[in-house]
Amino acid sequence: MAKVYEIAILGRATWNLHSLNNEGTVGNVTEPRNVRIIDPNTNEAITTDGISGEMLKHMHAEKLWELSDKSALCNGCKRLEPERGFKDKEIRGSKDFATAATKAIQKCVICDSHGFLFPEGKITGSRSSTVEFGWALGLPINGEFTRDIHTHARHAVGEKGKTEGEITTQMVYHRPTRSGEYAIVSVFQPWRIGLNNVTMNYIKDVDRDERYKLALTAYQAMFMRADGAMTSTRLPHATNFSGVIVLSKNNVPAPVISPLKADYADEIKQIANTFKDDLESIEFKSIAEFIGKINNLIERSPFSITLE
Repeated sequence: MAKVYEIAILGRATWNLHSLNNEGTVGNVTEPRNVRIIDPNTNEAITTDGISGEMLKHMHAEKLWELSDKSALCNGCKRLEPERGFKDKEIRGSKDFATAATKAIQKCVICDSHGFLFPEGKITGSRSSTVEFGWALGLPINGEFTRDIHTHARHAVGEKGKTEGEITTQMVYHRPTRSGEYAIVSVFQPWRIGLNNVTMNYIKDVDRDERYKLALTAYQAMFMRADGAMTSTRLPHATNFSGVIVLSKNNVPAPVISPLKADYADEIKQIANTFKDDLESIEFKSIAEFIGKINNLIERSPFSITLE
C-alpha cells in the first residue's frame, strides 16, 4: 500500500447558529469576525463571515490532546499550554535548539504535530506545524451571509429596599449567532512526523504510524463536533460537510484549491489526473462519508524522505 506524503482536506461545512470565533467584546456587545475577500466566482471584493485558522487549529490540537495518552505529552502540552515544549524544564534546559527539538518531538505528540516555539533564553528556534489551516470563509449567497446579534438579559436579586422589597438588577448584553456554509482548507504533512527540522533526520523511538493515525482521528473528531467560542450556549448545528480529500503518495505537494470556487472539485480532479501516479482525489458528500474516507487513510503509513 502506498505511503502518504501529504493530505489536503478541502470542503464546505454547514454550521448553523454558531459563534465559534469573534473579534472581541466592546462594552456589552460581542462582535463577530468580518473578513474582506475576492469572490472567485464574481471577481468582486466582498465582506463575509470568517472563522480564523487559529481557531480551527486549536480545535484540532484540543481533539489530539483528548485522544492522546497523556504520558506521550510534554509537561506543557499535558496542561494545553500554548508555549508547549518551552514550558517543559527538561526540554528548555537542553544545550542547543537541535537537542531541544529532538527531546520535544521524541517526548510529545502535540509538539511533533503542531509545532513549537522557543522565543527566549539560551536556545531559540521553532518547529513549524505538520497541520495547517486557513480561514473558514462563509460562502456568500447573493453577495451576503447570514448573521444576527441577539439581545439577552441577566437578572440578579439585589439588596432589600426600605419600602419596595428586594431590588432586581439587570445586565443587558448582545451576542452574535451566524449560519452558513463555510469553505475549509487544511493540509496535513505526514512526511514530517518525527523529523527534526534542524538535523533533517527522523528521531528514533517515535512511533510515526501511531502519530499519523492520531492526527487523522483528530480531524474526524473536530468535524463530528466543532468546539470553539461560546459553545456552552451556541453549540453549532452541524448539518453537512462535503468536499475533496487530496492524497499525495509521493513527494508531490497536495494542491489546495479553495472551495470558495464553484468548480473547485472539478479543478482538483483535473490536477490529480495530470499527476495520476502521485495524487488521488477522494470525494465525500457528508460528515459520515468524510469519517469513512479518513478511516480508510488511517490504515496507511507516513512517507519518509531520504537524504542519501
